[in-house]
Amino acid sequence: MQGSWLGNQQYLSDPGFLRSSLELFQLKAHFLLSMEPLLLLSLALFSDAMVMDEKVKSGVELDTASAICNYDAHYKDHTKYWCRGYFRDSCNIIAFTPNSSNRVALKDTGDQLIITVSCLVKEDTGWYWCGIQRDFARDDMDFTKLIVTDNREDRANGLSPGTSGNRTRSCKTSKAVQKAEGSRMSILIVCVLISGLGIIFLISHMSRGRRSQRNRGVTGKSINRNPQASQAPSMVSIPLATI
Repeated sequence: MQGSWLGNQQYLSDPGFLRSSLELFQLKAHFLLSMEPLLLLSLALFSDAMVMDEKVKSGVELDTASAICNYDAHYKDHTKYWCRGYFRDSCNIIAFTPNSSNRVALKDTGDQLIITVSCLVKEDTGWYWCGIQRDFARDDMDFTKLIVTDNREDRANGLSPGTSGNRTRSCKTSKAVQKAEGSRMSILIVCVLISGLGIIFLISHMSRGRRSQRNRGVTGKSINRNPQASQAPSMVSIPLATI
């Protein structure tokens, strides 16, 4: 026991051993510092950056449904989106931040993505995803299932008849406005097509008239250049000598 202690004392008093130990410690510290960005990147890649508040949501026709997706504030400047589909890699994107669609409104607070879907219909029932775009990693996404019913007794939060009636009228007005806008757009497209066809017909008629004028000019010039060709040969009378 005493011999081993004496041996350790000799190693500790050896300058070469101390120098090598210090170099080894510095090498380990340098390695850990160089691995820090890789460790942070690994945490970012495999951590859940986007988390949905509820996995199942219910709504009623002509009502409004909301979803809240919490995310790390590190991604506050990244683009977020709302999409529909059972599989995350093939879902149909409905809207990107900061834009919104007709019935879907997106609000990005810096650590939450708030999605509001208005004027619900039964066809809105399905699977939805909120996602966050990442530059060097797969987009982080989380899902929820929306169930839309027409039974107002199934609502978790009841609404007064007056409020419900106002929302119903609002949705109907919105649909009427969308139909009117669609009709106006259709009429505008038809008018543009008719105008285009009229312009094409006018250009074709003008080019045809110019072509006929050129043909008549060429025919007149050929007649003027050969006036004798159109005249019949004249008879020459020769007087007969009398005997």
